[in-house]
Amino acid sequence: MARLIRLLGVTLFTAAHALAQTCADNNPEQAAALIDRVHLSCEKGQYPTTTDIYDLAGVAGEAGIPALRRFAAWPTDKGPWVVCQSWVNAARISLAKLGDESYRPKLRLADESLIGDDRALLALIEFLVTHAHDPAMIQDFGDYEVDQRGELMRGIDMIRRKRRVPDLPLADYSDAGIAQWKSYLEKHKGQPLTFPAYPSVTDPYLQCLARRVDFGYADAILAIAARGGDAARSILRQFPKPWKPEPMGFAVTMVFQERWQDVQGNVQVALAQLGDEEMFQDIVDELQQGFYAPVRKLEFIGGRRSVEALVKALDVSEEAAQKAQAKACGNWTFCYPNVKGQFKCIWLKTPYPPNTEMDRETCIAETFHACVAGALGLMVKNPLVPPGAAPTPENTGKWKEWWAQNKDHAELLTRPEPAFE
Repeated sequence: MARLIRLLGVTLFTAAHALAQTCADNNPEQAAALIDRVHLSCEKGQYPTTTDIYDLAGVAGEAGIPALRRFAAWPTDKGPWVVCQSWVNAARISLAKLGDESYRPKLRLADESLIGDDRALLALIEFLVTHAHDPAMIQDFGDYEVDQRGELMRGIDMIRRKRRVPDLPLADYSDAGIAQWKSYLEKHKGQPLTFPAYPSVTDPYLQCLARRVDFGYADAILAIAARGGDAARSILRQFPKPWKPEPMGFAVTMVFQERWQDVQGNVQVALAQLGDEEMFQDIVDELQQGFYAPVRKLEFIGGRRSVEALVKALDVSEEAAQKAQAKACGNWTFCYPNVKGQFKCIWLKTPYPPNTEMDRETCIAETFHACVAGALGLMVKNPLVPPGAAPTPENTGKWKEWWAQNKDHAELLTRPEPAFE
């Protein structure tokens, strides 16, 4: 077997940054071969920092199972494989996601949220119910504490975002919440629980994208919308819709960095792009409440209706926006838009943020009015008020007056065609 891996290494030797494969390549066998290429690197004790096994497995699908099995078989506690523990573990998780549970007994409870199937959901909920009042769930590190119950909730949330899970409660680990979890388990005992979008998709490219969402790549949702048509619309409706205001993705991804938290914002934007009036109106309603996230969503969707909604949002008070931001952030110190360096540029073909223009697109450290006015300046050709101008009452007034007079014939910019993979 080692000889096979070495031969693959010779034929597939490329620069590290080339160890990637996309659904658009329509070559799952090549993605599987690249898994073996990473395997070879680990056998040599090399650290494959730029390669994400979940990405490759999501593209390869069932074609990647043999390569994943070879990878998963290696020990992670001795020899050169010590440096590749995360990659071997990712291979084992990927196998479980694709239906091969040979290595599942070696995985931790925390890994179940990444697998995200019925067995995973049951394991997380049952453990939460059993240990809801267990003092050992709170780990004291001196200057801070970690409540493992919160991690369990995060794992359950990860599953509900990527797959439809009918009747799954939005409950916590209070006594009332635990009662809801118990009721859910009783009601659905012996029944299918989670429903991924990709198994029923017949188009190979769209199925690959839908599978990549299940593997944690949320921007594949935007790629599905870019394909357009009834098939894309039908697939997008198989993903859970948002149940609260959420930022969209179109984000820079790192190795093993799932962006499952972007799924619902992306679903909302994708369906709105394809003409779903309910989703578009939900975005506008969030904007009118003073949330920041809808500004970037409307930038991405574009068009006169988006510009009109943004102009109307200049009437939202900064006080209302501050309350909305407090609601969106909760106890988090850093939340959208103040998450520098995570997003791709909508209007500029700049490969690697952060930069000044990127900060303006995502409204980092901006007031709500500055955020809205800055977006308008990027969307309109020859704007009366340029991007970055102070959001004074005079300037916001200019925007409203100009739009009232020119909304039917104003010339809008078309954003560059985005790359999602």
